[in-house]
Amino acid sequence: MDILWSVVWALVSALVVGVLVRRTISVGTGWLRNTVLSLVMGTAIWPITRASYEILGISQDGTIPWLEVSFEAAMIFILLFAWMVVIQMAVLLALELVMPSGTFTTLARAAVRLPSLYRRVSRLSQIQRLLLSHGLSRYMRPRIPSFKVSMREIAQATSEVFAAAGVTFVKLGQFVASRADIVPTEFVEEFSKLQSDVPPVPYSAIEPELVKIWGRPVEEIFAEFSKEPMAAASVAQVHPAVLHDGTEVVVKVQRPHIRRQVKADSDIIHTLAERMENSAGWARKIGVRGIADGFLESLAEELDYRGEIRQTEQLRRAMDPHRRSVVRIPAVYEHLSGERVIVMERMQGVPLSKADAVLGQLSMLARREIARDLFLLVAGQVLETGVFHADLHAGNIVIDDAGRAGLIDFGAVGRLDKRDRRDITLLLLAFERQDSTAATNAIIDIFGMPPEGDTRKIQREVGQLLLQFDAGMPGGSSGLFTALLQFVIDHGFELPPAVGTAFRAISTLEGSLKKLDPEADLLLMVREHMDELLSRTQNLGDAVEGLGLYAAATVPVVAGLPLEISRVVKQLEDGSLDIGMKGLSIDVIRDLVGGVLDQLIQVLVAIALVLAGVVLMAADFGPSLTPALTIFTYFGAWVLLSGFVLAIVVLAPALHQRRFK
Repeated sequence: MDILWSVVWALVSALVVGVLVRRTISVGTGWLRNTVLSLVMGTAIWPITRASYEILGISQDGTIPWLEVSFEAAMIFILLFAWMVVIQMAVLLALELVMPSGTFTTLARAAVRLPSLYRRVSRLSQIQRLLLSHGLSRYMRPRIPSFKVSMREIAQATSEVFAAAGVTFVKLGQFVASRADIVPTEFVEEFSKLQSDVPPVPYSAIEPELVKIWGRPVEEIFAEFSKEPMAAASVAQVHPAVLHDGTEVVVKVQRPHIRRQVKADSDIIHTLAERMENSAGWARKIGVRGIADGFLESLAEELDYRGEIRQTEQLRRAMDPHRRSVVRIPAVYEHLSGERVIVMERMQGVPLSKADAVLGQLSMLARREIARDLFLLVAGQVLETGVFHADLHAGNIVIDDAGRAGLIDFGAVGRLDKRDRRDITLLLLAFERQDSTAATNAIIDIFGMPPEGDTRKIQREVGQLLLQFDAGMPGGSSGLFTALLQFVIDHGFELPPAVGTAFRAISTLEGSLKKLDPEADLLLMVREHMDELLSRTQNLGDAVEGLGLYAAATVPVVAGLPLEISRVVKQLEDGSLDIGMKGLSIDVIRDLVGGVLDQLIQVLVAIALVLAGVVLMAADFGPSLTPALTIFTYFGAWVLLSGFVLAIVVLAPALHQRRFK
């Protein structure tokens, strides 16, 4: 019975101690450590109390008055219980200093992640070996000031490492090659050579993924499904198939386990980018960390096909239904598509990059019609709707024997707001009309004025650029947008990402148009279709609506101006106008000083209580509470305890602030 009573007493004591500790301080009182210490303290309270009773002469022959507790015994027990609470608080704060709250949880999670951590470390070691073997590691250290770093050398070595490191790093290189606005030319040229030569995944590995996505066998959805892919890339592969109603489709399915590989490589890319930018000046100069972050964000979007599905349907709906065009955008079967698979209408034909034989059978009139309709489609996307296909290279344009074309792969899509769309339209018209003033105004409106920019000087240089790209001269507008990008970069303009994407898209389209029609000229097409472009981009109804919105937003501000002016004048008259400083005010200063003074006073009081408690406990005189304990000593123990409690209460917030800094 005594053992059962002791266990119950220990549990009740542990509960009371734990609650009191958590009520007094909040730092370091994690449930695990607080529970363990409460059980220890609760179990130890009664043995310590009995020993204290014997020392102080309260109990004789080990008998304890369970039911009729004496006044002296109760007083000693309450004091000891209070000290156990204070000791537990002090131990918890000491543990917080050495081992902050959450350490055990972190260790437990780390133990669960050990296999993935091992794979990550192994992969990182592999990448570091590649850096060493290709001689790139010497460029990741601070250089001797007199030693000139060769950007071409660095670009070549990095390209070799990316090619050897696998698909994620190849895609990183391809992404870098698309950022000619911020990346040195040497990197763009070397990384543009990167290609991902990836063998297709066997159908036996793809089929379980498709069954898991659709929840039923592939045979129930398709009448035919080719086990051999018609195309394979680093992230996905494409299989031709036929629905039960006879419709030919293509199934773009993500490679199994590609997300796990990309996630591991993404962590490594982020780590390497931080290391390079912290240690190498050339990496800071080109902004390696920003490029890496942009790539990782782009890759995360690419791995979720739902965005591509929305973008494909958005571009398809934006096509003018009243205009006959030989260029089509495939329909998406949304009920069969999702995060890792897309089922869409099959575009007949071959990619423009491999269509020499098909183009050779088409008349020049048919080829020019495809080029014209392709230009009008993309011009409408960029200049009218603001959502456009951002990667129209020859591999993403399909041509068939009948002289029809189709666009594929809508993973890369750009977006432009109304003002940028208007400015790009004006810029094209200004180049077509050789108007340097209008072109300069459009450029400044798009990119802003560079620091210490000279408007007249910029206008003269724009005029020289206009003369190089005249729609009536041999060569015409070939390379216009590439030259514009270089002009913007060379003159220190800030290039908005959306506009940079649009310029690169039009520049890429220009190359595809040239493959269709070697005499295709972007500015001549602008001239031929000027009225149509203007009617689509400068709609009178939109202008009136925009003016109405502007007026609605401006009128309340104008109406409130007299009242605001009157308020400022009144404050000037009575001297109450407060200019103020951001982030600094009398209230802030008062709160800061008040808080410091409060803490200082609490510390001084705590020190005073501790000293007073020590003095009282050392005093060996006064009435006796027990045969071996005086009232002054007992009271001194309480004063000392109060000093410790106050000190802990002051220290706890400081630990809390230290933890969350």
